[in-house]
Amino acid sequence: MTAVIISDNRVGNWSRTLREAVLHTGTHVVRFTVNKLDIRPCTACSSCSGKTYGRCVIQDDMQKVLPKIAACRALVLISPVIFGGVSHHIKKVMDRMCALGDPRYYMNNGELVKGMSGQTMNYYMVGVGDKLSEAERSAFFALHKENRIIMNVEGSAFILDSRTDNVSIEAIAKEIAHV
Repeated sequence: MTAVIISDNRVGNWSRTLREAVLHTGTHVVRFTVNKLDIRPCTACSSCSGKTYGRCVIQDDMQKVLPKIAACRALVLISPVIFGGVSHHIKKVMDRMCALGDPRYYMNNGELVKGMSGQTMNYYMVGVGDKLSEAERSAFFALHKENRIIMNVEGSAFILDSRTDNVSIEAIAKEIAHV
């Protein structure tokens, strides 16, 4: 199994710590530090759902990231929690993942779903932040839930702070690796 970890390195050592914990489960890990890559925002041109189906027309570092996401069994996005959301670096990745989605939206249990094209991937979001308000925490978890619905995948969201211990990290790593 392969897990892809994509992080905004403004979260300190959490990306490295989580990567090492997931590696200890026997899972292969591919890690990207997104704010060190040249990833431009989605232009909403819809080419990936039509003319160039499954491929984004923007030529940047996302061309290296998308094939890894397409092949993974677990995708982990690590971001500082910003007003209940994610950093702009992680948001660009989330938007550009549209190229991997089914080109058609459909209804599933009353929700509009795009789904991931032929993929059995679990999707995890890890937010990092100290002293987050309950509203910020709730918004972060709601964002993850809505993304899971749209992508039609399973997974969980977690929030880490300076009090997070190794036992908690190991539990998260085991969930990501399905151990």
